[in-house]
Amino acid sequence: MPRKTLADLRSQRTFGATDLRSFGHRSRALQMGYAREDFLNKPVVAIINTWSDLAQCHTHFPERVEAIKRGIWQAGGFPVELPAMSLSEQFVKPTSMLYRNFLAMETEELLRQHPVDGVVLMGGCDKTTPATIMGAISMNLPAIFMPAGPMMRGHFGGRILGSGSDVWKYWAEKEAGNITEREWNDMEAGIARSAGTCMTMGTASTMTTIAEALGLTLRGAASIPAADAAHPRMASACGRRIVEMIWEDLKPRDILTRKSVENALVVHSALAGSTNAMVHLVAIARRAGVPISLKDFDEVASRVPVIVNLRPSGKWLMEEFHIAGGTRALLSRLKPMLHLDARTVAGTMADTIADAQVYDDDVIRPLNDPIAASGGTAILYGNLAPDGCVMKPPAADPRLLHHTGPALVFEKLR
Repeated sequence: MPRKTLADLRSQRTFGATDLRSFGHRSRALQMGYAREDFLNKPVVAIINTWSDLAQCHTHFPERVEAIKRGIWQAGGFPVELPAMSLSEQFVKPTSMLYRNFLAMETEELLRQHPVDGVVLMGGCDKTTPATIMGAISMNLPAIFMPAGPMMRGHFGGRILGSGSDVWKYWAEKEAGNITEREWNDMEAGIARSAGTCMTMGTASTMTTIAEALGLTLRGAASIPAADAAHPRMASACGRRIVEMIWEDLKPRDILTRKSVENALVVHSALAGSTNAMVHLVAIARRAGVPISLKDFDEVASRVPVIVNLRPSGKWLMEEFHIAGGTRALLSRLKPMLHLDARTVAGTMADTIADAQVYDDDVIRPLNDPIAASGGTAILYGNLAPDGCVMKPPAADPRLLHHTGPALVFEKLR
């Protein structure tokens, strides 16, 4: 593969020229305390950081920035942190979805306006993953995504709790008088115990796993818990790899093809992933020039079994998923259905799953012993939803999937 030369770098126009304008750029870098040896004749790497004091999933990001910087320095690059809009699912109102495209635009413009040659994207809380990836696709500089990682599993009274799911059940128990106010407060303190995203297969873990299936993360990165010591090591590895990607000129649109998108569709169905993924994966794919629709999700769901036994469709949580082998193990189980020659940030899908093993067949099921034979999601059409609507059958109580009794029929008014 042809490698870039120093003269090819965007940043050289800012720091490496000999005109009056470059004097100003270098003098201001010196003003910030950098030595010439820090930034001259090196690729400049942006770190898009979606941290804030109200981004509960990203509270560990200040430490991860330092790990990423360490990797960039080690590989001979110059790291620069660029803070971006923080979209907390819990605290942003009326809904973080209102701001996804704003973050995508901010990511794109931060990269466009600054003298950077590549980027490490930091995200995880639901909308930050698709938003930062969308912005990076539009700018199309070398980019690698660093997932925030799931939080530790919750617990209450010796029982395992899943964030974003079990709260509804226990609220009903509280309202029914079956648990006390003190027990409710104890559960509040035990359901989210560390930094990181929801540890159920909600939108956050769905989208970071999809990012890995698309080839935009280091192998195995999406399932590493935020509190695991492997997480900062992965962050540092992202810093080292992005410098290499800059010299290789490996960009998002080189990676995101029809094959990589089809891999993501297969993984989404095997996860019984969040229904919100339809909105986000369609947007990501179309930015890369790969048109997909709800019909693609439906077609894949009809033939791909649900093999990940995680809440809300199954029993376990992301911590058990990682211990069972994580995303690489899942991808290895899906090998017959994947495009193994699809490119990733560090090789191909075949490289990603090489030597991967499943260590717990109940958490990541064999293809012949799935949670559901098909239908991780289902697309429904009718007069109430002529363009289609989405449901997730495996997450429903089985009794809700069959109905005996009267049906209410509505006449469409003209």
